[in-house]
Order: sequence, then structure tokens, then C-alpha cells
Amino acid sequence: MNAKILSWSLVGLIAVVGCVPSLNSVYLSENLVFDPSVIGLWRQPKSKETWQFTKRDNKSYNLVYTNEEGLQGKFVAHLAKIEGKLFLDLFPNEGQTNATGFYKFHLVPIHTIYLVRRTEPGLELAAMKYPWFEDYLADHPDAIQHTTFGGRKLITAPTEQVQTFVLSHLDEFTAPFELERAPQGVQ
Repeated sequence: MNAKILSWSLVGLIAVVGCVPSLNSVYLSENLVFDPSVIGLWRQPKSKETWQFTKRDNKSYNLVYTNEEGLQGKFVAHLAKIEGKLFLDLFPNEGQTNATGFYKFHLVPIHTIYLVRRTEPGLELAAMKYPWFEDYLADHPDAIQHTTFGGRKLITAPTEQVQTFVLSHLDEFTAPFELERAPQGVQ
């Protein structure tokens, strides 16, 4: 399986089990922050899954996610501080496959959004439970501009409305998971 397919599989999995899927980012350029403590290799406790953050530039990271089988997905990651809350926005990294432009044209990359509860000593993230998100939009169809894509709800609203939505539903980021620094020498 190539990395692009894994990346899309991971995004699909994330959308099903948690986090906010959006066509647009949660951040505007003025929201971006860089925290060097995020850089490094992180792993989920009792798991072989790893998250490797490296500096991409002064406002973003490269993230290589490696699953239990050793397959990787590559993302561009941004930290955004919005009204005092920190969010992690992941977006599939373009250019990680040698597929034709015609094929790539048919892929729809999405942003996934996590609430960052802390960055030290471990990286604690929280996702919005997808079933809540889907039920909420079914009950409140005008809450935010969205569509159904591949059987899943997907926010299509502009960034400012994405920010308003996540800030007004902070209590729904109820699917926490923690990443701990991997011991030196672990890959």
C-alpha cells in the first residue's frame, strides 16, 4: 500500500472515530504558533504507533505517522492559538506519491482538528467524537456549512466559521489520547 493511500486511510479512520473533518483549516496565519517542545518522536502508550514531528518552517511541522504495521502517512501540521486555546491542524502532505496529476486531482485532502490540552511532559490531544459531530449536524443542519462526502459529514465553511464552531463546542472534544516521548534510539 503506498503512503498516499495510507494517508487517506488514516484520515478516513480519524473522521470515523474522532476529530473535526474540514475542507478549510482551523487557523488564519495570525493564529499560528510554533512550540519547539512538540518536535520529536512520540508514541502512544502500549502501542507501536508513532508520531514524528520535525520543523518544517517557523510556523509548521512535518508529521510522519507510523501505524502498528509500519506503514506511514505524511502530514503538514500547524499549531494554532485561538482565543487562548491551542489546536493541532493536520493536512495530508502533497507530493508523497508518484501518481499522475490526473489521479491526484481526484483526491480531496481534508484538515483534521484536535484540541491540544498540553505539550509537556506528554502531548495530550483531544478529538471531537465523530458520532456526536454527525448527530449534532443532523439535529442542527444550519449550525455550520457542511456536506456529506463518502458517507461522512465534512465542514465546508470558511476558516473563521470553523474557528467559531470548534470554540463553541470545546466541551465536545471528549476523545482524549496521549502521546509520550519515545525513548532515545527508538524509531
